[in-house]
Amino acid sequence: MTRQKQSDGAARARVIAFANQKGGVAKSTTAEAFAASLTARGYAVLMVDMDAQPGNLSMHVGADKDLPGTLELLEHRRPMREKVLRCIQPTRSFGDVICANEDLDDADKSLSSRVGRELMLSRALEPVLGDYDFVVVDTPPALQLRTLNGIAAADDVVVPCMADASSVAGMEAVLECVAEVREFVRGAQPRVAGIVVTRYDARNNLEPEMLDRIAEIAAEHGAVLLGRGVRNTVNARKAQRSGEALRRFAPQSTAALDYEEAVSAYLADIGITDD
Repeated sequence: MTRQKQSDGAARARVIAFANQKGGVAKSTTAEAFAASLTARGYAVLMVDMDAQPGNLSMHVGADKDLPGTLELLEHRRPMREKVLRCIQPTRSFGDVICANEDLDDADKSLSSRVGRELMLSRALEPVLGDYDFVVVDTPPALQLRTLNGIAAADDVVVPCMADASSVAGMEAVLECVAEVREFVRGAQPRVAGIVVTRYDARNNLEPEMLDRIAEIAAEHGAVLLGRGVRNTVNARKAQRSGEALRRFAPQSTAALDYEEAVSAYLADIGITDD
C-alpha cells in the first residue's frame, strides 16, 4: 500500500465525497473515474457507495450486492474493525468497495432516529482509515441523511456539475450544505475541493458561458474548477456496462484524458504532485 504523500505526512486516509443535489450529472461516473485513477497511481483506495439507486456505482464496478455493504456498515452502533472489514470487497480496477443495494433507501427512517445521525459514516469508517490513502464516497442525488453523512465524513467535497441551470442550482445547494455542515456539525470540517464540469460540449454556445458562471460561483465558495471540463462521450457508458474503468476501456478517449486532468488538479490542490 502506498501511503498518502501529503505535505503533512499524515497516514490517515483522505475522504473525498462526491455530491450534487441534481441527478444525472455523472456523479457516480466521476467518483469511479477518481477511484480508478488514484488506484492506478499506486494509492490504496476504498469506495463507499451511499446511493441506493439501480445502476449505481456498486453495479458499475462489479460489486456483489448480496454481500454486506453500506447498510450493514451504518447499522453498527459501535463499529469494530472486524465488522467493517466484512463489508469491504475488492474490485479489479477501482480499489476496494463497500457496496449499496436498494434496501439502503428503506434504512433512512430508522437511521434518522439515531443520536449523532450526521456522523454515522464518519464513525463507521474510523477503524479502517489507516488502511487506505483515499476513501471515495458516492452520495445520493438529494440532500438527505446519507448525503449529509458523506459530506460530514469528508475532508474534501467534489461537486460534479453539468453546464446547465438545473445542475448549477444543485451545485449551489451542495456548496451551501457544506458550509452548514462546517458550522453546525461538531467535529466535521469538510471543504469544497472543486467542481468537475461533466458532459461538456464546447460547441454548444451556451455551455462555455455557463462554465464561466460555474467558475464564479465556485470562487465565491473558495473552490476552483478541477480541469477544463470532461467532454461528453459514449465511452463512459460503454465502460460502465463492461464493468471496466474508463481509463482502461478507452484510455485515449476525451473523457478519460479529461478525468486524468481533473484528478491531477485535485492532487495538486492538496499538495501532491505527479511523479
